[in-house]
Amino acid sequence: MKNKLQKNIDRALSQSIGSQLAWLSVAVVVVFGLLLLARCVISGAESLDFRDSILHFINPGTSYNSQPDDADKIWALIIGLFGMIFMSGLLISVFNNILARRVEKIQNGKVYYSFENHIVIIGFDKMSIGLVKQLSEKGNEIVLQTVQPIPQVRHELFSNLSPDIEKKVTLISGNRTSIDDLQKLRIDQCAEIFILGENEEYDNDSINIECLKKIAEILPEQKQRISCHVLFEYQSTFAVFQQQDIDLKGKIDFVPFNYYETWAQKVWVDAPGEYAPLDHAPITADSNKHVHLVVLGMSSMGVAMGIQAAHICHFPNFVTKCIKTRITFISDDADREMNFLLGRYRHLFEEIDYIYRDIDNKNNNFANPVTKRKFTDIEFEFVKARVENPAIQQYLKELSAQKDCYLTIAVCFSYPPAAIAAGLYLPDEVYQSNAHILIQQETSYSTVNLLAHQQGIFQKHKNVKPFGMPDNCYNLKYADDLLPMQVNYVYDYYYHNKKIPDNIPVSEISTLWDRLITAHKWSNRYNANTIEIKKRSFAIQTDTVLDDEQIDLMAEVEHNRWNIEKLLMGYRATSRQEKKEIASDKSKKEEYKKMFVHNDICAYKDLQDDATGSNANEYDRCISAALPLIIKTNVSTISDSAFSRSSFCRFAE
Repeated sequence: MKNKLQKNIDRALSQSIGSQLAWLSVAVVVVFGLLLLARCVISGAESLDFRDSILHFINPGTSYNSQPDDADKIWALIIGLFGMIFMSGLLISVFNNILARRVEKIQNGKVYYSFENHIVIIGFDKMSIGLVKQLSEKGNEIVLQTVQPIPQVRHELFSNLSPDIEKKVTLISGNRTSIDDLQKLRIDQCAEIFILGENEEYDNDSINIECLKKIAEILPEQKQRISCHVLFEYQSTFAVFQQQDIDLKGKIDFVPFNYYETWAQKVWVDAPGEYAPLDHAPITADSNKHVHLVVLGMSSMGVAMGIQAAHICHFPNFVTKCIKTRITFISDDADREMNFLLGRYRHLFEEIDYIYRDIDNKNNNFANPVTKRKFTDIEFEFVKARVENPAIQQYLKELSAQKDCYLTIAVCFSYPPAAIAAGLYLPDEVYQSNAHILIQQETSYSTVNLLAHQQGIFQKHKNVKPFGMPDNCYNLKYADDLLPMQVNYVYDYYYHNKKIPDNIPVSEISTLWDRLITAHKWSNRYNANTIEIKKRSFAIQTDTVLDDEQIDLMAEVEHNRWNIEKLLMGYRATSRQEKKEIASDKSKKEEYKKMFVHNDICAYKDLQDDATGSNANEYDRCISAALPLIIKTNVSTISDSAFSRSSFCRFAE
């Protein structure tokens, strides 16, 4: 019984500040009451001066009786003694403890506030610092939740931030799969959510999805959906959620992203001032030039760079001269990684040309079987060799000397010193040519960056750029879907009206976008990513008027791009037998599409009408004819102060 009582008291005292104050108050009242009762019993009730006793208890040094008798002196001493214990000793100790525990809770992220219109970051990883820097420009308070030790996170985070940004950041300890911890973030009152996950966490992608679903559960029904950006560490998982819709009860605008694909898009699409395009100069219908991307190292980053290039490198001289874009992977385990890609993108490699070369054993060399003429405008090359192999160095030297080749070399080694060694010791002819060289690094202030800014006569590495830095990955300026929304509006308008629109009402495109399934959103995004290349190849400006010949050529280029997009998304082309079935029964086309078999994956000239009498080339033509309008709308929208890229989606809703 004694142990049980002691345990209950200890538990109450150790729980909260309120419990400690309550126990102290009870103890003071009980002790003071017993002292008064004892005095009444011993000295009589008539001798009790309640006011004087309280003053003695609170401040033993105070006396209001100028000539107390001996009995009063004894009682004053007893009451004062207990007053010193409770009011001076225990009370001060409790308040010291309260302050110490409060400071400890703050330091450990255990204090929760009534946040409102804040931005929530769930998890702390390599991208968090750069993301916080960008988000701080919005002016909202930033709440970061993590399971990692808060003092350690605070040191790592704040050592890279200015004092002004620190004031906007609140760190909270919590588990992103706990509903109680998520509710403490006041998700229902926030403006935007980023789910990143933790450093070196096992099964990061699955936990992030679980977190997303629990957020959807605790969010109340609301008119405005909350934008939730979810990081997927593995490209295979990311690819799945590019095609699948998640039931989020209409409460969340789900924006998945992948670190490697985001960097690849940033280099090839989103940062034209920082990184040179793959087509160093416009590739027109009359051009003899071709893009050749050489990726050194088949890491996750290397594969992402190659696949993203396949999405965007489509040019009119393939239509006029059958000149293809080439993507070369060079790695000492190219055979294993090639087989992995052949399995992952099996239907793509059924429709493109590719070759494999083993530098040390030429008997292993092969090309894919030529069973039919390929209608695709991309070709792949896999070379098994180490970068320092003399044959590879000679190969790069020869490529840099080709007059009709726009060469870009991306060094994609996960180990930064190895990437620097490979990227900075290429043949001199490579640096002397117009080849662009990208080297994957861990920090923006790297050796590569310093060399690239050499002045005077020391400009050997002027075309060398670092990329892949974790703190400079997700660019909020390009995180909205303004261009894809406009592309989608043009398609939708043509579907209902059989003509391109005269204008694009920016107040409507967001609502229309929200109705799309995930796969169609990504299709529009990949289309939008090629707008800059099309502008260069066809010299399109906001006031350009296209004739039928230009539109036909642009439509065929667009269809070539679309073919690669669908093949990369997992669709396959129909077989001869399937084409015959669809030709005899047009309704089967939609049935096959549900099984990821698409009859429109073919050469532009072989496109067939569907059950409604429409032909896919109509949509290729409509989006091509509308390109000047899309460019004009995008320019005017960005220039309008009310429609900044970073706030467009929320404003439009």
